[in-house]
Amino acid sequence: MTTTDGAARRFDAVLFDFSGTLCDDGAVLTPAGVRAQAAARGVELDEARAGRLIETLLATVDSPEGLAAREGCDRSARQHHAVWTRLMTSAADGFQPGVAPETLAESAYACLTDPGSWPAYPDTVEVLTGLHGAGLRLGVVSNIGWDVRPTFDRIGVGKLIGSYALSCEQGAVKPEPELFERACAELGVPPGRTLFVGDDPVKDGAAARLGMAVYLLPTPRRPDRPRGLRAVLALTAADR
Repeated sequence: MTTTDGAARRFDAVLFDFSGTLCDDGAVLTPAGVRAQAAARGVELDEARAGRLIETLLATVDSPEGLAAREGCDRSARQHHAVWTRLMTSAADGFQPGVAPETLAESAYACLTDPGSWPAYPDTVEVLTGLHGAGLRLGVVSNIGWDVRPTFDRIGVGKLIGSYALSCEQGAVKPEPELFERACAELGVPPGRTLFVGDDPVKDGAAARLGMAVYLLPTPRRPDRPRGLRAVLALTAADR
């Protein structure tokens, strides 16, 4: 854990990153998910073909050129949708004769943003519930292109979250300070009494500049294994 002064202190709030911290980002686009979204748009894909489509799309959106095009697109939902679907449309061009590449792109994007596509780690609900029960205020601070509230409602903890500071709603992205400041203001807790939990030393670690303590999770992660979030229970209980 990183602190600005190295001293133990009381926490009144805990802020969490979303992707890779509370919910897994390793396999959001799945053949089953893309097939379902394509079927809703009148396009039939078998599992193998859906898998190949995902590989084709990711090769473009995760390429150096794709990453450059996506830079900053989380600042608005409209921009995020436009950038991602443009990249995926170009990748899907000619993939399936007789099917518009735009339809395939929209199907994949709908899967990406579907609340059911983001599985919570096995320790997510337990830790959020435990922290809330201990009287701590909770918030989510995320660079994201869509509303993630339905994901938390789906896993039954939406009402525990007192602040959602989302880049697509605020027009700011981590490591800029605005999202961190917004979350603290909404929770009514100063940064010095707030713990931030994330997985990115640059984007999430920037919370330390505002005086927050920062706990960084290890990089390796799997959706079927605890994320290491139980340590947050110990960290927040140590000074209470």
